[in-house]
Amino acid sequence: MNESWQSMLSDEQRRLFNAACGDLANQIVWHGNRLSKDDWRHLISGTVLGWRMLPAIDMGTGAAGFVMLGGSSLNLRKEECTEAITMAFHIGDDPSSQGLKSPPVRWCDVVRAARGITDADEELAARFAA
Repeated sequence: MNESWQSMLSDEQRRLFNAACGDLANQIVWHGNRLSKDDWRHLISGTVLGWRMLPAIDMGTGAAGFVMLGGSSLNLRKEECTEAITMAFHIGDDPSSQGLKSPPVRWCDVVRAARGITDADEELAARFAA
């Protein structure tokens, strides 16, 4: 069943989600793995849409292992994209919540504008950082 265009993610959500995933890719190492912007999009989208574990394709090079399939960020409905964006912000704002030893992400202008973060907010936060 195809979703109507009204329930699918908006261009604005898509741009914001891509920007947030780009910031995560540039600043966060996920449990020892450097992820690309696309990897972050897939990780978060798969988490929101639900994962399925399948046997990997046997290429004759040893144990095939397993792959996890989730879903494309293009398949997110508006509500799911909001959840994905919120998840990206949470990971970036508090990496320790996911067991990551990393400082909070310094968000790009696109993300800061969408969240209403100004330069004054950043300066104030820096003054009170431990």
